[in-house]
Amino acid sequence: MRPLLTLVAFGFFAACSKTPDTIPLPTKICIKTTHHNYPLAGSTVYLKFFTDSFPGYDYPVNQYDASFKTGPDARGCIESVPEGRHWIVAFGYDSLHYPHEAFGSLPVEISLEHKPVLDTLLYLGH
Repeated sequence: MRPLLTLVAFGFFAACSKTPDTIPLPTKICIKTTHHNYPLAGSTVYLKFFTDSFPGYDYPVNQYDASFKTGPDARGCIESVPEGRHWIVAFGYDSLHYPHEAFGSLPVEISLEHKPVLDTLLYLGH
């Protein structure tokens, strides 16, 4: 009876333990957004994975694969980016210059062997 009870208890424990869905990659993209050579904090940066084609500035935001916001220093990062060719598209707001909306894009390639980390400026314009 005791081995059966131990087996049942182990089964409950194994069923409740959480295993990761994916293995985190040691890759990262960090972007600092600027407009007219001034940091543009609070910009939203979108990523479209595995594409050679520019998605466009009117691409539906729910169709991007990932996104993040830049912080008070206009810098933001995303980790565990898959290997491959991707597009970055960013939108920001500049209260000092009219029109206030600014946007920019950048094709990137992430490779575990050659370029696992990208840290760059993204110039936003009109």
